[in-house]
Amino acid sequence: MANLLNPAIALTEDSPEVKSYIYQQISEFEPYITPDTVVEVISKDPTKLALQYESEGKDFDIDDLRSHFRISISLTEGGAKIIAEGVDKDIFTAIRVAKNSLLQKLQEIQDNVVSQQEHNMAIHQALQNNLIH
Repeated sequence: MANLLNPAIALTEDSPEVKSYIYQQISEFEPYITPDTVVEVISKDPTKLALQYESEGKDFDIDDLRSHFRISISLTEGGAKIIAEGVDKDIFTAIRVAKNSLLQKLQEIQDNVVSQQEHNMAIHQALQNNLIH
């Protein structure tokens, strides 16, 4: 099973330096995952983004897009999956962009959950303080 210590890595660029960099980058997910979380790092075809870019009105050159790396990082656990991608001419930058995007999503989820828990705790405490006038 793929996890933080043994992620599933499927890349076109398979050098030891790239793998080492991936391990370094995904170690930052540790506070957000459990031992059962499946970690995947996948290289995707950047030209498949052409249709999306067209629909978003982004300017792009398909020949230039071919020279880019498109890296997807996903975390899966218990039927839930969260994914982020990074696209850049430099594979290390693409990996870092994907990691930062995923970390931002995870932080937003954590902030939302913590805020909701604090809100529920405040309500619970208010209900426990039954003052009779």
